[in-house]
Amino acid sequence: MVVPKLPRVVWLLVPLCLISSNMLLAGDLQIKPGIVVDMYGYQIKQAQSSEWDEGAALAATPNIAFLFDSKYLVSVLDWKQKNVFYDDAQRSDKTLDYIDFNSRLSAWDDRVALSLNAGEGYRLRNTQRGVFADEITGFSQLSKTRYMGTSLALSTARHRATQGAVNFTARKINSELPVINDDDPQFNEATFDNALYEMNFALGTAQRTVGVFWQISGRYAENVRENAIDLTSENIEAVLALPLLEQWAWVSKARYESNELYANADNEFGSVGTGLEYRIGKASYINLTYNVFRRDQLLLEDGDYWALDMLLAPTRRSSIKVSLDQRYYGRSVEVSGRYRLRHVSAQLTYNERLRVMNGLETEVNNLGVLVCPGGSSAAADCFLPPSANYQLLPGEYLQNVYANEIEFNESVVLRKSGLFNLVYDKNRLVYGLSLSRSEDEYVETNRFNITDNVTVFGKWRLSPTMQLSTEYSWYELQFSTEQRTDRSIRIKAGISFEINSRSDISLNAQRVSRDSNLQEFDLEENRAWVTYAYNF
Repeated sequence: MVVPKLPRVVWLLVPLCLISSNMLLAGDLQIKPGIVVDMYGYQIKQAQSSEWDEGAALAATPNIAFLFDSKYLVSVLDWKQKNVFYDDAQRSDKTLDYIDFNSRLSAWDDRVALSLNAGEGYRLRNTQRGVFADEITGFSQLSKTRYMGTSLALSTARHRATQGAVNFTARKINSELPVINDDDPQFNEATFDNALYEMNFALGTAQRTVGVFWQISGRYAENVRENAIDLTSENIEAVLALPLLEQWAWVSKARYESNELYANADNEFGSVGTGLEYRIGKASYINLTYNVFRRDQLLLEDGDYWALDMLLAPTRRSSIKVSLDQRYYGRSVEVSGRYRLRHVSAQLTYNERLRVMNGLETEVNNLGVLVCPGGSSAAADCFLPPSANYQLLPGEYLQNVYANEIEFNESVVLRKSGLFNLVYDKNRLVYGLSLSRSEDEYVETNRFNITDNVTVFGKWRLSPTMQLSTEYSWYELQFSTEQRTDRSIRIKAGISFEINSRSDISLNAQRVSRDSNLQEFDLEENRAWVTYAYNF
Protein backbone atom coordinates (compact mmCIF):
# COMPACT_ATOMS: atom_id res chain seq x y z
CA MET A 1 0.00 0.00 0.00
CA VAL A 2 1.24 3.50 -0.80
CA VAL A 3 1.63 5.74 2.24
CA PRO A 4 1.16 9.43 1.33
CA LYS A 5 4.00 11.66 2.40
CA LEU A 6 4.74 15.34 2.06
CA PRO A 7 8.04 16.01 0.21
CA ARG A 8 10.73 17.92 2.09
CA VAL A 9 10.87 20.67 -0.50
CA VAL A 10 7.29 21.65 0.35
CA TRP A 11 8.18 22.21 4.01
CA LEU A 12 11.11 24.36 2.90
CA LEU A 13 9.09 26.47 0.48
CA VAL A 14 6.08 27.08 2.75
CA PRO A 15 7.95 28.90 5.54
CA LEU A 16 10.06 30.72 2.96
CA CYS A 17 6.88 32.12 1.41
CA LEU A 18 5.35 33.06 4.73
CA ILE A 19 8.47 34.63 6.23
CA SER A 20 9.22 36.71 3.15
CA SER A 21 5.59 37.79 3.02
CA ASN A 22 5.57 38.98 6.62
CA MET A 23 8.73 41.00 6.03
CA LEU A 24 6.86 43.11 3.49
CA LEU A 25 3.74 45.21 3.77
CA ALA A 26 0.54 43.42 4.61
CA GLY A 27 -1.11 41.73 1.71
CA ASP A 28 -3.78 39.21 0.90
CA LEU A 29 -2.80 35.67 1.92
CA GLN A 30 -5.04 32.83 0.82
CA ILE A 31 -4.53 29.21 1.86
CA LYS A 32 -6.61 26.75 -0.10
CA PRO A 33 -6.36 23.10 0.91
CA GLY A 34 -8.41 20.49 -0.87
CA ILE A 35 -8.63 16.94 -2.09
CA VAL A 36 -9.53 15.43 -5.45
CA VAL A 37 -10.67 11.82 -5.88
CA ASP A 38 -10.74 10.22 -9.35
CA MET A 39 -12.16 6.80 -10.27
CA TYR A 40 -10.94 5.54 -13.67
CA GLY A 41 -11.96 2.75 -15.97
CA TYR A 42 -9.91 2.15 -19.13
CA GLN A 43 -9.33 -0.10 -22.12
CA ILE A 44 -6.00 -0.22 -23.99
CA LYS A 45 -5.14 -2.08 -27.17
CA GLN A 46 -1.69 -2.03 -28.72
CA ALA A 47 -0.64 -3.28 -32.12
CA GLN A 48 1.12 -6.31 -30.65
CA SER A 49 -2.15 -7.57 -29.15
CA SER A 50 -5.58 -8.29 -30.58
CA GLU A 51 -7.24 -8.09 -27.15
CA TRP A 52 -8.12 -5.13 -24.97
CA ASP A 53 -6.20 -4.59 -21.73
CA GLU A 54 -8.91 -3.54 -19.28
CA GLY A 55 -8.40 -2.09 -15.84
CA ALA A 56 -9.48 0.39 -13.20
CA ALA A 57 -7.72 2.83 -10.93
CA LEU A 58 -8.46 5.07 -7.97
CA ALA A 59 -6.50 8.31 -7.48
CA ALA A 60 -6.60 10.40 -4.30
CA THR A 61 -4.91 13.80 -4.63
CA PRO A 62 -4.61 16.00 -1.55
CA ASN A 63 -3.52 19.50 -2.51
CA ILE A 64 -2.85 22.88 -1.03
CA ALA A 65 -2.29 26.28 -2.64
CA PHE A 66 -0.75 29.34 -1.01
CA LEU A 67 -1.46 32.62 -2.80
CA PHE A 68 0.02 35.85 -1.44
CA ASP A 69 -0.59 39.19 -3.13
CA SER A 70 0.73 42.54 -1.92
CA LYS A 71 2.00 45.74 -3.46
CA TYR A 72 5.54 44.40 -3.73
CA LEU A 73 5.30 40.61 -3.58
CA VAL A 74 3.20 38.07 -5.46
CA SER A 75 3.76 34.41 -4.56
CA VAL A 76 2.00 31.22 -5.59
CA LEU A 77 2.82 27.79 -4.22
CA ASP A 78 0.80 24.83 -5.44
CA TRP A 79 1.42 21.29 -4.17
CA LYS A 80 -0.42 18.15 -5.21
CA GLN A 81 0.27 14.56 -4.27
CA LYS A 82 -1.37 12.02 -6.53
CA ASN A 83 -1.76 8.56 -4.97
CA VAL A 84 -2.82 6.02 -7.59
CA PHE A 85 -4.13 2.53 -6.76
CA TYR A 86 -4.77 -0.13 -9.44
CA ASP A 87 -6.96 -3.22 -9.47
CA ASP A 88 -4.71 -5.16 -11.86
CA ALA A 89 -1.31 -6.76 -11.33
CA GLN A 90 0.25 -5.23 -14.45
CA ARG A 91 0.61 -1.80 -12.85
CA SER A 92 2.02 -0.83 -9.48
CA ASP A 93 0.50 1.63 -7.04
CA LYS A 94 2.38 4.94 -6.95
CA THR A 95 2.68 8.26 -5.19
CA LEU A 96 3.53 11.28 -7.34
CA ASP A 97 4.29 14.80 -6.14
CA TYR A 98 3.61 17.87 -8.28
CA ILE A 99 4.99 21.18 -7.03
CA ASP A 100 4.85 24.60 -8.65
CA PHE A 101 6.28 27.66 -6.91
CA ASN A 102 6.46 31.15 -8.41
CA SER A 103 7.32 34.36 -6.58
CA ARG A 104 7.99 37.88 -7.81
CA LEU A 105 9.32 40.71 -5.66
CA SER A 106 9.26 44.19 -7.20
CA ALA A 107 10.12 47.70 -6.04
CA TRP A 108 10.46 51.29 -7.23
CA ASP A 109 7.46 51.19 -9.55
CA ASP A 110 8.51 47.82 -10.97
CA ARG A 111 11.95 49.08 -12.00
CA VAL A 112 13.56 46.31 -9.94
CA ALA A 113 12.06 42.82 -9.96
CA LEU A 114 13.38 39.58 -8.51
CA SER A 115 11.68 36.34 -9.55
CA LEU A 116 12.06 32.87 -8.08
CA ASN A 117 10.54 29.63 -9.31
CA ALA A 118 10.88 25.94 -8.57
CA GLY A 119 8.92 22.81 -9.24
CA GLU A 120 8.67 19.08 -9.56
CA GLY A 121 6.56 16.94 -11.85
CA TYR A 122 6.49 14.22 -14.48
CA ARG A 123 6.97 14.90 -18.18
CA LEU A 124 7.06 13.00 -21.45
CA ARG A 125 10.59 12.91 -22.83
CA ASN A 126 10.11 11.41 -26.29
CA THR A 127 7.15 11.92 -28.64
CA GLN A 128 7.85 8.58 -30.30
CA ARG A 129 6.31 7.03 -27.19
CA GLY A 130 3.09 9.01 -27.69
CA VAL A 131 2.11 12.63 -27.10
CA PHE A 132 -0.81 11.90 -24.75
CA ALA A 133 0.90 9.64 -22.19
CA ASP A 134 -0.06 10.46 -18.58
CA GLU A 135 0.48 9.07 -15.09
CA ILE A 136 -2.59 6.79 -15.14
CA THR A 137 -1.86 4.47 -18.08
CA GLY A 138 1.47 5.79 -19.41
CA PHE A 139 3.51 6.47 -16.30
CA SER A 140 6.40 4.24 -17.44
CA GLN A 141 7.01 6.67 -20.31
CA LEU A 142 7.31 9.75 -18.08
CA SER A 143 10.40 11.29 -16.52
CA LYS A 144 10.53 12.78 -13.04
CA THR A 145 11.68 16.37 -13.51
CA ARG A 146 12.79 19.04 -11.05
CA TYR A 147 13.63 22.62 -11.88
CA MET A 148 14.54 25.86 -10.15
CA GLY A 149 15.41 29.32 -11.37
CA THR A 150 15.83 32.96 -10.56
CA SER A 151 15.97 36.19 -12.51
CA LEU A 152 16.76 39.82 -11.72
CA ALA A 153 15.27 42.52 -13.96
CA LEU A 154 16.33 46.18 -13.84
CA SER A 155 14.74 48.93 -15.93
CA THR A 156 14.40 52.69 -16.12
CA ALA A 157 11.23 54.60 -15.29
CA ARG A 158 8.54 54.27 -17.96
CA HIS A 159 8.20 58.02 -18.49
CA ARG A 160 11.86 58.45 -19.45
CA ALA A 161 12.64 59.47 -23.02
CA THR A 162 15.53 57.01 -23.01
CA GLN A 163 14.63 53.50 -21.88
CA GLY A 164 17.01 50.87 -20.55
CA ALA A 165 16.56 47.33 -19.25
CA VAL A 166 18.79 44.44 -18.24
CA ASN A 167 17.84 40.94 -17.13
CA PHE A 168 20.00 38.28 -15.47
CA THR A 169 18.69 34.71 -15.40
CA ALA A 170 19.89 31.40 -13.98
CA ARG A 171 17.91 28.17 -14.27
CA LYS A 172 18.61 24.51 -13.59
CA ILE A 173 16.71 21.36 -14.47
CA ASN A 174 17.12 17.68 -13.59
CA SER A 175 15.38 14.92 -15.51
CA GLU A 176 15.50 11.30 -14.42
CA LEU A 177 15.44 8.30 -16.71
CA PRO A 178 11.92 7.09 -17.65
CA VAL A 179 10.91 3.74 -16.20
CA ILE A 180 10.85 2.24 -19.70
CA ASN A 181 14.39 2.44 -21.03
CA ASP A 182 14.85 -0.23 -23.64
CA ASP A 183 18.30 0.00 -25.16
CA ASP A 184 16.96 1.05 -28.55
CA PRO A 185 19.36 3.84 -29.68
CA GLN A 186 16.56 5.67 -31.49
CA PHE A 187 15.18 6.95 -28.18
CA ASN A 188 18.54 8.41 -27.03
CA GLU A 189 17.37 8.90 -23.43
CA ALA A 190 19.46 9.42 -20.33
CA THR A 191 19.31 11.14 -16.96
CA PHE A 192 20.58 14.70 -17.26
CA ASP A 193 21.29 17.87 -15.29
CA ASN A 194 21.23 21.03 -17.40
CA ALA A 195 21.67 24.70 -16.55
CA LEU A 196 21.12 28.01 -18.35
CA TYR A 197 22.88 31.29 -17.57
CA GLU A 198 21.58 34.24 -19.54
CA MET A 199 21.84 38.02 -19.75
CA ASN A 200 19.65 40.29 -21.90
CA PHE A 201 19.88 44.06 -22.26
CA ALA A 202 18.28 46.87 -24.27
CA LEU A 203 18.95 50.62 -24.35
CA GLY A 204 17.42 53.27 -26.58
CA THR A 205 14.79 55.94 -27.12
CA ALA A 206 11.24 55.13 -26.07
CA GLN A 207 9.35 56.23 -29.22
CA ARG A 208 10.38 55.07 -32.65
CA THR A 209 8.19 57.29 -34.81
CA VAL A 210 9.06 60.63 -33.14
CA GLY A 211 12.38 62.36 -33.92
CA VAL A 212 15.68 60.51 -33.76
CA PHE A 213 15.40 56.86 -32.78
CA TRP A 214 18.26 54.64 -31.65
CA GLN A 215 18.44 51.32 -29.88
CA ILE A 216 21.04 48.75 -28.99
CA SER A 217 20.15 45.31 -27.61
CA GLY A 218 21.90 42.04 -26.99
CA ARG A 219 21.88 38.62 -25.39
CA TYR A 220 24.45 36.23 -23.96
CA ALA A 221 23.45 32.68 -23.02
CA GLU A 222 25.33 29.61 -21.92
CA ASN A 223 23.52 26.25 -21.95
CA VAL A 224 25.39 23.75 -19.78
CA ARG A 225 24.65 20.13 -20.73
CA GLU A 226 25.67 17.13 -18.63
CA ASN A 227 25.95 14.57 -21.44
CA ALA A 228 27.00 16.80 -24.32
CA ILE A 229 29.05 19.87 -25.25
CA ASP A 230 27.81 23.19 -23.89
CA LEU A 231 26.14 25.67 -26.24
CA THR A 232 27.20 29.33 -25.98
CA SER A 233 25.22 31.95 -27.90
CA GLU A 234 25.64 35.70 -28.16
CA ASN A 235 24.12 38.39 -30.33
CA ILE A 236 23.98 42.16 -30.46
CA GLU A 237 21.95 44.50 -32.67
CA ALA A 238 21.96 48.28 -33.16
CA VAL A 239 19.46 50.51 -35.03
CA LEU A 240 19.62 54.23 -35.82
CA ALA A 241 16.82 56.18 -37.57
CA LEU A 242 17.24 59.87 -38.48
CA PRO A 243 14.19 61.87 -39.66
CA LEU A 244 14.38 63.23 -43.22
CA LEU A 245 10.91 64.49 -44.07
CA GLU A 246 7.64 64.56 -42.15
CA GLN A 247 7.05 60.80 -42.24
CA TRP A 248 10.31 59.53 -43.70
CA ALA A 249 13.54 58.57 -41.95
CA TRP A 250 16.93 57.24 -42.94
CA VAL A 251 17.59 54.00 -41.05
CA SER A 252 20.84 52.11 -40.51
CA LYS A 253 21.40 48.88 -38.61
CA ALA A 254 24.11 46.41 -37.66
CA ARG A 255 23.86 42.93 -36.23
CA TYR A 256 26.22 40.20 -34.98
CA GLU A 257 25.43 36.61 -33.94
CA SER A 258 27.65 33.78 -32.74
CA ASN A 259 26.92 30.19 -31.64
CA GLU A 260 29.66 27.94 -30.26
CA LEU A 261 28.99 24.22 -29.99
CA TYR A 262 31.75 22.24 -31.68
CA ALA A 263 33.93 22.72 -34.75
CA ASN A 264 31.48 21.67 -37.46
CA ALA A 265 28.50 23.41 -35.84
CA ASP A 266 30.10 26.72 -34.80
CA ASN A 267 28.88 29.74 -36.72
CA GLU A 268 29.22 33.50 -36.90
CA PHE A 269 27.12 35.99 -38.80
CA GLY A 270 27.45 39.75 -39.07
CA SER A 271 25.61 42.29 -41.23
CA VAL A 272 25.29 46.04 -41.75
CA GLY A 273 22.67 47.83 -43.80
CA THR A 274 20.93 51.08 -44.58
CA GLY A 275 17.65 52.16 -46.14
CA LEU A 276 14.45 54.17 -45.75
CA GLU A 277 11.71 54.03 -43.13
CA TYR A 278 8.13 55.25 -43.53
CA ARG A 279 6.41 56.20 -40.28
CA ILE A 280 2.67 55.90 -39.76
CA GLY A 281 0.98 57.50 -36.76
CA LYS A 282 2.42 57.15 -33.28
CA ALA A 283 3.56 53.53 -33.41
CA SER A 284 3.55 52.05 -36.91
CA TYR A 285 6.45 51.99 -39.35
CA ILE A 286 7.77 50.14 -42.41
CA ASN A 287 11.41 50.08 -43.43
CA LEU A 288 13.38 48.48 -46.25
CA THR A 289 17.16 48.15 -46.02
CA TYR A 290 19.99 46.93 -48.23
CA ASN A 291 22.50 44.85 -46.26
CA VAL A 292 25.88 43.22 -46.71
CA PHE A 293 26.90 40.25 -44.59
CA ARG A 294 29.75 37.95 -43.69
CA ARG A 295 28.99 34.38 -42.64
CA ASP A 296 31.47 31.91 -41.15
CA GLN A 297 30.17 28.34 -40.95
CA LEU A 298 32.73 25.83 -42.18
CA LEU A 299 33.39 28.27 -45.04
CA LEU A 300 33.77 32.05 -45.02
CA GLU A 301 31.11 33.67 -47.23
CA ASP A 302 30.25 37.27 -48.15
CA GLY A 303 27.02 38.48 -49.76
CA ASP A 304 24.19 40.98 -49.76
CA TYR A 305 20.42 40.93 -49.31
CA TRP A 306 17.31 43.10 -48.80
CA ALA A 307 15.51 43.13 -45.43
CA LEU A 308 12.05 44.27 -44.37
CA ASP A 309 10.96 45.30 -40.88
CA MET A 310 7.49 46.61 -40.10
CA LEU A 311 5.09 47.19 -37.24
CA LEU A 312 1.46 48.00 -37.98
CA ALA A 313 -0.67 48.98 -34.98
CA PRO A 314 -3.87 50.61 -36.30
CA THR A 315 -5.55 50.44 -32.88
CA ARG A 316 -4.60 49.75 -29.28
CA ARG A 317 -6.23 46.32 -29.61
CA SER A 318 -4.52 45.10 -32.76
CA SER A 319 -0.97 44.97 -34.10
CA ILE A 320 1.30 42.88 -36.28
CA LYS A 321 5.08 42.91 -36.47
CA VAL A 322 6.97 41.25 -39.34
CA SER A 323 10.72 40.95 -39.87
CA LEU A 324 12.27 39.43 -43.01
CA ASP A 325 16.02 39.21 -42.56
CA GLN A 326 18.91 36.78 -42.79
CA ARG A 327 20.86 34.71 -40.27
CA TYR A 328 23.69 32.21 -40.39
CA TYR A 329 21.45 29.49 -41.91
CA GLY A 330 19.86 31.72 -44.60
CA ARG A 331 16.63 33.69 -44.80
CA SER A 332 14.79 34.24 -41.49
CA VAL A 333 11.23 35.29 -40.66
CA GLU A 334 9.73 36.62 -37.41
CA VAL A 335 6.01 37.37 -37.01
CA SER A 336 4.06 38.53 -33.96
CA GLY A 337 0.46 39.68 -34.08
CA ARG A 338 -2.56 40.15 -31.85
CA TYR A 339 -6.18 41.15 -32.29
CA ARG A 340 -8.63 41.74 -29.47
CA LEU A 341 -12.27 42.76 -29.43
CA ARG A 342 -14.85 42.56 -26.70
CA HIS A 343 -15.66 38.88 -27.26
CA VAL A 344 -12.87 37.69 -29.58
CA SER A 345 -9.09 37.59 -29.20
CA ALA A 346 -6.48 36.20 -31.57
CA GLN A 347 -2.73 35.76 -31.36
CA LEU A 348 -0.23 34.82 -34.09
CA THR A 349 3.49 34.10 -33.66
CA TYR A 350 6.24 32.66 -35.84
CA ASN A 351 9.90 32.51 -34.87
CA GLU A 352 13.13 30.71 -35.62
CA ARG A 353 15.45 29.82 -32.73
CA LEU A 354 18.60 27.82 -32.15
CA ARG A 355 18.07 26.27 -28.75
CA VAL A 356 18.44 23.29 -26.44
CA MET A 357 15.27 21.24 -26.01
CA ASN A 358 15.55 21.10 -22.21
CA GLY A 359 12.78 23.61 -21.47
CA LEU A 360 15.02 26.18 -19.78
CA GLU A 361 14.46 28.95 -22.33
CA THR A 362 10.94 29.62 -21.07
CA GLU A 363 10.52 32.94 -22.86
CA VAL A 364 10.27 31.04 -26.14
CA ASN A 365 7.19 29.21 -24.80
CA ASN A 366 5.65 32.16 -23.00
CA LEU A 367 1.91 31.92 -23.60
CA GLY A 368 1.28 35.23 -21.83
CA VAL A 369 -1.15 36.03 -19.03
CA LEU A 370 -3.89 33.39 -18.95
CA VAL A 371 -6.89 32.63 -16.76
CA CYS A 372 -6.09 29.65 -14.51
CA PRO A 373 -8.06 27.83 -11.80
CA GLY A 374 -6.72 28.03 -8.24
CA GLY A 375 -2.92 27.88 -8.03
CA SER A 376 -2.55 25.85 -11.22
CA SER A 377 -0.23 27.12 -13.91
CA ALA A 378 -0.51 24.18 -16.31
CA ALA A 379 -1.22 25.33 -19.85
CA ALA A 380 -3.89 22.65 -20.27
CA ASP A 381 -5.88 24.11 -17.36
CA CYS A 382 -5.73 27.74 -18.52
CA PHE A 383 -7.06 29.82 -21.37
CA LEU A 384 -6.47 33.23 -22.93
CA PRO A 385 -8.89 35.84 -21.55
CA PRO A 386 -11.15 36.71 -24.48
CA SER A 387 -11.20 40.41 -23.59
CA ALA A 388 -9.51 42.94 -21.32
CA ASN A 389 -12.79 43.21 -19.42
CA TYR A 390 -13.14 39.47 -18.76
CA GLN A 391 -14.71 38.90 -15.36
CA LEU A 392 -12.89 36.22 -13.38
CA LEU A 393 -15.13 33.48 -12.02
CA PRO A 394 -14.77 32.30 -8.41
CA GLY A 395 -11.51 30.38 -8.07
CA GLU A 396 -9.93 31.81 -11.25
CA TYR A 397 -6.69 33.82 -11.29
CA LEU A 398 -4.51 35.55 -13.89
CA GLN A 399 -1.08 33.94 -14.25
CA ASN A 400 1.85 34.11 -16.65
CA VAL A 401 1.91 30.63 -18.20
CA TYR A 402 4.64 28.78 -20.08
CA ALA A 403 3.94 25.80 -22.30
CA ASN A 404 5.80 22.53 -21.79
CA GLU A 405 7.23 21.12 -24.99
CA ILE A 406 6.14 17.65 -25.96
CA GLU A 407 9.76 16.83 -26.89
CA PHE A 408 12.12 17.14 -23.92
CA ASN A 409 15.85 16.29 -24.07
CA GLU A 410 19.37 17.71 -24.35
CA SER A 411 19.42 18.03 -28.14
CA VAL A 412 20.35 21.29 -29.86
CA VAL A 413 17.84 22.10 -32.60
CA LEU A 414 17.12 24.88 -35.03
CA ARG A 415 13.37 25.20 -34.55
CA LYS A 416 11.08 27.05 -36.93
CA SER A 417 7.66 27.23 -35.33
CA GLY A 418 4.35 29.02 -35.77
CA LEU A 419 1.32 29.29 -33.50
CA PHE A 420 -2.16 30.73 -33.94
CA ASN A 421 -4.64 31.03 -31.06
CA LEU A 422 -8.27 32.17 -31.29
CA VAL A 423 -10.65 32.51 -28.32
CA TYR A 424 -14.31 33.49 -28.40
CA ASP A 425 -16.25 34.29 -25.24
CA LYS A 426 -19.83 35.51 -25.05
CA ASN A 427 -22.51 34.95 -22.46
CA ARG A 428 -21.91 31.43 -21.15
CA LEU A 429 -19.81 30.03 -24.02
CA VAL A 430 -16.01 29.95 -24.32
CA TYR A 431 -14.59 28.51 -27.53
CA GLY A 432 -10.93 28.19 -28.50
CA LEU A 433 -8.88 27.12 -31.51
CA SER A 434 -5.11 26.51 -31.60
CA LEU A 435 -3.04 25.75 -34.72
CA SER A 436 0.69 25.10 -34.55
CA ARG A 437 3.53 23.73 -36.65
CA SER A 438 7.19 23.23 -35.80
CA GLU A 439 10.12 22.03 -37.88
CA ASP A 440 13.10 20.83 -35.86
CA GLU A 441 16.52 20.42 -37.45
CA TYR A 442 18.80 18.59 -35.01
CA VAL A 443 22.20 20.23 -35.26
CA GLU A 444 24.26 17.34 -33.87
CA THR A 445 22.60 14.61 -35.94
CA ASN A 446 20.86 14.27 -39.29
CA ARG A 447 17.45 14.09 -37.65
CA PHE A 448 14.62 16.33 -38.90
CA ASN A 449 11.19 16.24 -37.23
CA ILE A 450 7.95 18.00 -38.14
CA THR A 451 5.04 18.42 -35.71
CA ASP A 452 1.59 19.70 -36.69
CA ASN A 453 -1.15 20.25 -34.13
CA VAL A 454 -4.81 21.31 -34.16
CA THR A 455 -6.66 21.74 -30.86
CA VAL A 456 -10.26 22.85 -30.42
CA PHE A 457 -11.89 23.28 -27.03
CA GLY A 458 -15.21 24.54 -25.78
CA LYS A 459 -16.78 25.34 -22.41
CA TRP A 460 -20.49 25.93 -22.12
CA ARG A 461 -22.02 26.96 -18.80
CA LEU A 462 -25.44 25.32 -18.95
CA SER A 463 -26.50 26.82 -15.61
CA PRO A 464 -24.84 28.56 -12.66
CA THR A 465 -23.90 25.12 -11.28
CA MET A 466 -23.38 23.04 -14.43
CA GLN A 467 -20.74 23.24 -17.17
CA LEU A 468 -20.11 21.17 -20.30
CA SER A 469 -16.57 20.94 -21.72
CA THR A 470 -15.20 19.34 -24.89
CA GLU A 471 -11.77 19.09 -26.50
CA TYR A 472 -10.43 17.71 -29.77
CA SER A 473 -6.66 17.49 -30.25
CA TRP A 474 -4.86 16.19 -33.35
CA TYR A 475 -1.12 15.70 -33.83
CA GLU A 476 0.87 14.59 -36.84
CA LEU A 477 4.52 13.84 -36.12
CA GLN A 478 7.05 13.04 -38.82
CA PHE A 479 10.37 11.44 -37.84
CA SER A 480 12.80 11.55 -40.75
CA THR A 481 15.45 9.18 -39.40
CA GLU A 482 12.96 6.39 -38.70
CA GLN A 483 10.86 7.24 -41.80
CA ARG A 484 7.90 7.18 -39.46
CA THR A 485 4.70 9.26 -39.39
CA ASP A 486 2.28 9.15 -36.44
CA ARG A 487 -1.20 10.66 -36.35
CA SER A 488 -2.56 10.92 -32.84
CA ILE A 489 -6.05 12.03 -31.83
CA ARG A 490 -7.56 12.73 -28.43
CA ILE A 491 -11.26 13.46 -27.94
CA LYS A 492 -12.47 14.49 -24.48
CA ALA A 493 -15.87 15.44 -23.13
CA GLY A 494 -17.11 16.08 -19.64
CA ILE A 495 -19.83 17.64 -17.58
CA SER A 496 -19.31 19.14 -14.13
CA PHE A 497 -21.77 19.92 -11.36
CA GLU A 498 -21.20 22.31 -8.49
CA ILE A 499 -22.63 20.63 -5.42
CA ASN A 500 -22.00 23.59 -3.13
CA SER A 501 -19.44 26.36 -2.65
CA ARG A 502 -16.82 23.84 -1.50
CA SER A 503 -17.29 20.80 -3.71
CA ASP A 504 -18.08 19.71 -7.24
CA ILE A 505 -18.27 16.51 -9.23
CA SER A 506 -17.62 15.78 -12.91
CA LEU A 507 -18.16 12.92 -15.35
CA ASN A 508 -15.61 12.55 -18.16
CA ALA A 509 -14.85 10.37 -21.15
CA GLN A 510 -11.81 10.24 -23.43
CA ARG A 511 -10.59 8.38 -26.48
CA VAL A 512 -6.99 8.33 -27.67
CA SER A 513 -5.74 6.74 -30.88
CA ARG A 514 -2.38 6.65 -32.62
CA ASP A 515 -2.16 5.57 -36.25
CA SER A 516 1.38 5.05 -37.52
CA ASN A 517 2.75 4.02 -40.90
CA LEU A 518 4.79 1.53 -38.83
CA GLN A 519 2.04 -0.72 -37.53
CA GLU A 520 3.85 -1.76 -34.34
CA PHE A 521 3.29 1.74 -32.94
CA ASP A 522 -0.51 1.77 -33.34
CA LEU A 523 -2.44 2.35 -30.12
CA GLU A 524 -6.03 2.77 -28.92
CA GLU A 525 -7.31 3.75 -25.49
CA ASN A 526 -10.80 4.39 -24.12
CA ARG A 527 -11.21 5.93 -20.69
CA ALA A 528 -14.05 7.11 -18.47
CA TRP A 529 -13.73 8.60 -15.02
CA VAL A 530 -15.54 10.41 -12.24
CA THR A 531 -13.88 13.26 -10.35
CA TYR A 532 -14.92 14.62 -6.96
CA ALA A 533 -13.18 17.75 -5.66
CA TYR A 534 -13.56 19.25 -2.21
CA ASN A 535 -12.03 22.51 -0.99
CA PHE A 536 -11.69 22.83 2.78
